[in-house]
Amino acid sequence: MPVVARVFCWLIGIGLLLVASRVRAETLEAPVGGAQVILQGGRVACAPASGGWATEPNGRSVRPPSSRSAVGSVVELAVAASPAACANARTRLRLVATAPWPTFDADSFVLALDEGRLEGRGRGMRGVLVSWPTPSGERATDACTDPKPSGAGEGCTWAVPKSLPADPSATALHWLPAGARIEPDANLFDAEGRLASPQTFAIVPGRVELKELLPSDAAVDVSAGVGRVPLTHADAVSGVDCAGARCSVEGGVLLIQAAPASATSVDVKFHLVSHVIFAIKSPPDPQPTLRVSILRCPMTVVSGPALRAVDSARVIVRLEGACARDVASVRFLVGPRQADVAQTETIKDAVYVVLNVGDVDAPNLSIVAVRGEGEGTAVAVARTETRPAPAIRTVLEIPGFPPIDFIPNNRRAIVHTPRVDGAEFVVLSIENVYEAQVEDGVSYVQGDVDAAGAVTLMLGYRVPKLPAPLDKVNLAVLPDALHRSVKEASIPAPFGVSALSPHPLVELICTDHDGVSQRVAPGRVPHMSFSVREGCRLVFHRDQLSPEYGTQKLSLEVEVDKLDGTARSHVTQTIIMRSGQEPRIAWLTGVTAPYDRVVVRLSVVADEAHYLGALEIPTAPAAQWSIVFGTGRARLYATTAIPTGLYRFGTPSTSGVLSLSLAILSRLTWLDSEGHEGLLGLEAGIMAFGLPEQSTGGSLTQVGTVLGLGLSIPIAAAGSPTQASINLHGWFEERITGSGGEKSSEQAIIFGPSISVGNIGTTF
Repeated sequence: MPVVARVFCWLIGIGLLLVASRVRAETLEAPVGGAQVILQGGRVACAPASGGWATEPNGRSVRPPSSRSAVGSVVELAVAASPAACANARTRLRLVATAPWPTFDADSFVLALDEGRLEGRGRGMRGVLVSWPTPSGERATDACTDPKPSGAGEGCTWAVPKSLPADPSATALHWLPAGARIEPDANLFDAEGRLASPQTFAIVPGRVELKELLPSDAAVDVSAGVGRVPLTHADAVSGVDCAGARCSVEGGVLLIQAAPASATSVDVKFHLVSHVIFAIKSPPDPQPTLRVSILRCPMTVVSGPALRAVDSARVIVRLEGACARDVASVRFLVGPRQADVAQTETIKDAVYVVLNVGDVDAPNLSIVAVRGEGEGTAVAVARTETRPAPAIRTVLEIPGFPPIDFIPNNRRAIVHTPRVDGAEFVVLSIENVYEAQVEDGVSYVQGDVDAAGAVTLMLGYRVPKLPAPLDKVNLAVLPDALHRSVKEASIPAPFGVSALSPHPLVELICTDHDGVSQRVAPGRVPHMSFSVREGCRLVFHRDQLSPEYGTQKLSLEVEVDKLDGTARSHVTQTIIMRSGQEPRIAWLTGVTAPYDRVVVRLSVVADEAHYLGALEIPTAPAAQWSIVFGTGRARLYATTAIPTGLYRFGTPSTSGVLSLSLAILSRLTWLDSEGHEGLLGLEAGIMAFGLPEQSTGGSLTQVGTVLGLGLSIPIAAAGSPTQASINLHGWFEERITGSGGEKSSEQAIIFGPSISVGNIGTTF
């Protein structure tokens, strides 16, 4: 079978299951103590009923329980088309026992619609349900829980919605006996076992009482020729008559036109549909006459819906016509109280008035403009909806960093405000606490440097589409939900970048004996005279540090290395740097020998409690300086040489390996840029050595001068007085002392290795 066909069959199966489930949900309801009820469709019960219900011997009918304790109980009964089909019975019939049906007095139902109340009289009223349709298509109910004696019977009151139709024939009200269930496929049977039609339970009120036909502030603006005012219960009005004007009802709206120019009001007589009365007057009137104010000043609310539950709520109304030319004589009422005029602006041919309406809790707001003393004469009415005040929660951010939970007092922070349709929120400044600004549509806030403690941001509710200057009017002032402290925001300053600029935040300066200062550039290794080693200092230019960066927490590391690379000293110190007028100075110390190398490292301390974005601070130094204190290119020094295999080339009797020898040498060699000695040097000195005596086997100590070249490699303490080196020499020897055969050979050549200790001399 193709895949499409299988899917199609699967969907059909699901549909059949749903249909079957609906069939199995059939409900049968009957009063306790009633007659037997025949199962519809010729079905039979497949098992004895429970819960007090009895199955007749033929299985074709059931009898309700006889005890009132069963009222409201629900049991299930398996049924089938025939006894043979019971083995595979899937249908379950729900059996519901209700109370005996009540009896109602004729035309006893009274619907007080504007009060949401239905009243009725009869007998057996306790627990009786009244239901009505809901917008979702279901039905809602209310029960008679406390019937009161009324005449020969009982009276009950049910709460019903005020939105029901006012026409008695269209209310769609129904009653049900106590214990009944509202089910879409329920079948109700009376005490005689007869199936009742849905019309049996319909409620048609004998009287509908209304207390409102027009809004409480009903008035019509006839400045455009025709005045319109909506009716509260348009379906209850069959017609209208007006005294001195033409009026009609169209689409649920009362239309008034051709009112006399001098008229300030018009009396409207309403003709109500049958069984509907106006209950404000006594006795109730089926044809009430109401007075409607005539307005000739167009007034509209231009600021959109007002905010509810806000003490500082405002609205802006627009007045045209005669009222615009004499707005100073107009008062504005919001309900029974007068609204203060906060601001008046004339723009083109209209006047805009900003009104303080205060705390509003109704879903709609009516504003009445009046002239005259006391109650005055209404000249205009405007209406607007209200909306709940939105919850305010702002987010503060410094560009390039995560959101912050405080208001910085050393730099501006961006404020992200909530969005609202047709309006906007703007942060408002609080003097001596924080200042708010808006630039290019972005909100900024910065705390006052003298403010301390916690503060709440205040936001103004504005409508930007209003004409200027009304677009800057705060229609409400709302607080942020969060409290924030006002404090400094510390951000790592650009020490590394500025160190290469003409105006560094921190620089290394050295001064020579002539008082000339020299700036040491980072990343380069200058050579300075050993004599100026005490004239170098690190200068922290606090005047170059912008207050926007806050307090800087730095780590200063100064390392002094010897010529051989070993550390002479190492100092680490935490530096706190703030913006100020005077610089801070740190002098460099620890250089004790020529060609000592000083390395200065300045790093930003990655302290999360101090810096914003501390986790992003690199571990490498922000700036680094190096100086070598040595400028010579040659060195003359004295050392000792202990031969380890020198060989003397002289006469046959004086040649051989020298033993027990010691030389005091002066050595002249060149130096590289780092102060390291050259391998080859010019050597001269005095050497004492013992030569083996060839004839007697004895020895004779001799002293001679040597001059020549030497190849030297320092192996320890290079450049220091205790320097140790291994050497290879090539000398010419001149004998100073000697006797015997040695005296006959005053010159010789000496070649071989030695070990030397010592380096005492000068560099030039």
